[in-house]
Amino acid sequence: MISDVHFEQTPERLKIVMPLRRKWLFLIPYSILAFSWMMMVVWGLVYLVQILFSRQSYRFVFALMIIVLLLILLSFGKFLMRQWAHYLSNREIVFINREELIVRRPVSIWGNTDAYDMAHVTHFYQADKPVALAFDYGYRHIYVGEALTAAGRHALLQYLNQTYFPGYDEDED
Repeated sequence: MISDVHFEQTPERLKIVMPLRRKWLFLIPYSILAFSWMMMVVWGLVYLVQILFSRQSYRFVFALMIIVLLLILLSFGKFLMRQWAHYLSNREIVFINREELIVRRPVSIWGNTDAYDMAHVTHFYQADKPVALAFDYGYRHIYVGEALTAAGRHALLQYLNQTYFPGYDEDED
């Protein structure tokens, strides 16, 4: 057993719940940005309604420009909220089975969920920066378990590699 890690195993999958340290250096600016984004969207909608109900001759063209800017702002908000939820979460959940590996960082009912096809996932290894477990998915390095102790990371690394990557020999690296 690894301290602070909760395992649930069913015949279909393994669920691993790990703590996650909040990165306040990133969370505070993203929170300020999220609040500013929300205020800009509200202000844009109010201004759009004011323009549409004005008696000006250019109101439809100006309203169309505001709608385009609001659409750009909303697409930026999707990215912003994903990053904010990433830094706000206090735990991460890894679901793993023979077909896919899912990393979820929940924030209440929101949060980020990333799914990876096990055919393209490499074995787990110890990353140096950040100090965490990692696996490669194509050219991307995916990090999990940053808040675990060194002994906990090593035990989890051995268990996952023995269970889901049985042909991997860590002496070959």
